[in-house]
Amino acid sequence: MGRKIVHAKVQGTVQRVMFRQTVIRAMIKRDIVGGATNLRENRDQVEMTLDGDENVINEFLATLQATKPLNDWGAQVNKLTIMSTGREVNAHQVTTSNVDNRDWNPNVKFYI
Repeated sequence: MGRKIVHAKVQGTVQRVMFRQTVIRAMIKRDIVGGATNLRENRDQVEMTLDGDENVINEFLATLQATKPLNDWGAQVNKLTIMSTGREVNAHQVTTSNVDNRDWNPNVKFYI
């Protein structure tokens, strides 16, 4: 399969639990370019954009839904929705290119 771009929204325990850092670092490990943004109006939702190999992205999205929790802060996805449109990767709050420029709490263990 080839390259694809996916816009998705996840719902669950995804804000204030290091979800964005967890998911972005997991994307980097899989050579996916991507971004994630907390939705202020819905505190249990995060929007994501993923750009990479179609098989790798499909496997990654399945892992996001199956792994509970995603880190030792309790982040977990209860629902994942594929959207027809979304933000460009660099329009997200946290991306695979800026994740190391943020002041994250270092005391988090990633499970994905």
